[in-house]
Amino acid sequence: MTQKIVNGDRYTEVYVKADPASPLYVEPLGVTGTAYQLAATATSTNTQLTSSCTRLTMRAVGADIRYQIGSTAQTATVASHFIANGERLDIGLPSTPHIAILRNASTNGTLEVTELQ
Repeated sequence: MTQKIVNGDRYTEVYVKADPASPLYVEPLGVTGTAYQLAATATSTNTQLTSSCTRLTMRAVGADIRYQIGSTAQTATVASHFIANGERLDIGLPSTPHIAILRNASTNGTLEVTELQ
């Protein structure tokens, strides 16, 4: 494996045995940062993440959850983005990231969030 820089991002070249002349580029997820266990209840709650955080991985536990992400304090609503119970998402973040969460139905849950630097 070799490292390659494309548009300022570092990628690892992975050679597939079927065609070693055509590498696949893999983006590393990043180094783990702060971890959060956010309670998803009937009321939207906003959490400000570390300002240098550029990505996160999150997993819904115990309930389907609605979430909203932005550069300022956010409010999650029934029309916000959806993550199903047991699902994991890896997403990019804006500068000065905030995340607001809300349970999707009548069951409270937890959103496990890990910042990626």
